[in-house]
Formats: sequence, C-alpha cells, structure tokens
Amino acid sequence: MNPKTIFYSKWCIDNDFQVYIKPESYYYKIAIRKGGITSNGRDFYYDRETGMEYYSSEKTGSVRYKTVEMASAKLHDVYKYLYEENAKRLPEGPSK
Repeated sequence: MNPKTIFYSKWCIDNDFQVYIKPESYYYKIAIRKGGITSNGRDFYYDRETGMEYYSSEKTGSVRYKTVEMASAKLHDVYKYLYEENAKRLPEGPSK
C-alpha cells in the first residue's frame, strides 16, 4: 500500500471514520460512517463496561462500481478527501 494511503487511512481511523465497500444489488458503493470506529460499525452501541453510548451515521456514495476491485481502487481518494475536508477544521494546537 502507498505510504500516503496508509497515512490517510490511519488518520480516518484515529478520527473515528469507518470507510468500507458496501454491496448493493449488482454493484458496489463506498460508504463512510462517522463515529463508526467507537460504535463498532452500528448506528448505536452501548458499552456495558463504561456505560457510554456511541452513535454513528452512514453516508453512502452515489458512484456505482461494477466490482469490488474498482471500488477498492478509489479508497485512497476517499481517505484523502476526508482528511483534507476535516483536518482544516481541527484546531492547530493550544491557543496562547
């Protein structure tokens, strides 16, 4: 895997974005679940050990891919998009 793809995918995991390929009928789409890491890929997850409730939401892309391989080839672009769109909203560091 490309080092930049590893960087972007790790950033997505660290920032609670679950990115995956979702089969739909005879084609595949790329789906993004914000909060998907902490919610174990569910809309709602209750952690009995901590008593915490976790919520997530899924957005499914509009592009249809004929094969999993075609969708997989676009994952780098999705990771990069999420990084670029969300990293600029994050604070750069502690304020003085």
